[in-house]
Amino acid sequence: MNRKLHPEVKNAFLIIAGLLCSSAAYNLYLIPNNIAAGGFTGIGQLVNHFADISVGTVSILLNVPLFLLSLKSLGLRFGLRSLIAMFGLSLLIDHLPLPTATNDMLLACIFGGVLSGLGFGLVLRGSATTGGTDMLASLIHRHIPFIRVSVGIFAVDGLVIFASAFVFDQQAAMYALICTFLMNVVVDLVLEGPNSATSYFVISAHSDEIAQRVMEQMDRGVTAFYAKGMYSGEDKQVLLCVVNRFESVLLRKIVFAIDPKAFVIANKAHEVLGEGFKTHD
Repeated sequence: MNRKLHPEVKNAFLIIAGLLCSSAAYNLYLIPNNIAAGGFTGIGQLVNHFADISVGTVSILLNVPLFLLSLKSLGLRFGLRSLIAMFGLSLLIDHLPLPTATNDMLLACIFGGVLSGLGFGLVLRGSATTGGTDMLASLIHRHIPFIRVSVGIFAVDGLVIFASAFVFDQQAAMYALICTFLMNVVVDLVLEGPNSATSYFVISAHSDEIAQRVMEQMDRGVTAFYAKGMYSGEDKQVLLCVVNRFESVLLRKIVFAIDPKAFVIANKAHEVLGEGFKTHD
């Protein structure tokens, strides 16, 4: 019983710490200085400027339909954790009583970007997501495959930052661009280091089941290499799967849930060309 509870307790601590960091970043630095660094929270800041609707409420209204559409692909546990994280972040942004830390735009964009990136990275490490543009881009890619997830994220965040130049001012938009860059860099560092993709080699006696689960739950391709264990003399299958930064934790969970004795090798991929990643022109 304790073995089953331990990962969930760890996930809960990571998610709570992440939500506190992210909400603090918005309340201390970003929202008071009108830095709309993309995402649904950024849209909430723009809407809040014109209407008496809180930033967190706008985020909930935009996220709930996405969660309903994506619930099947997310899986029950991941989807439930993510739904709780999304509501938690929105409520903390609206109700966490924190004063403005600084009115210096440069300091606000740097500290806000780093702190929010740390927070979102911890939430992802806790096997959850707060929704937003990542989920929207994934949903668009699922129905329109030629629009890559990275392109979808860049387009939505770019539009939010571009709109902030007219809603607030051009200076705020430029600082928002810097903040978004810092946020993504820190998320990468928290999750995987500076690389955006990781190639996994998996050696297991249950390779067929692992490959099937990965293809069904993650919509990622898996390649099998036939090999021979020189110590045992047995024929084996070596699986190769390349995933992005958000999927690494889920892949490891799938592998070790099926085969706790699996042998896994992870390599940082400095560049990945092909379906689901970058396309070579």
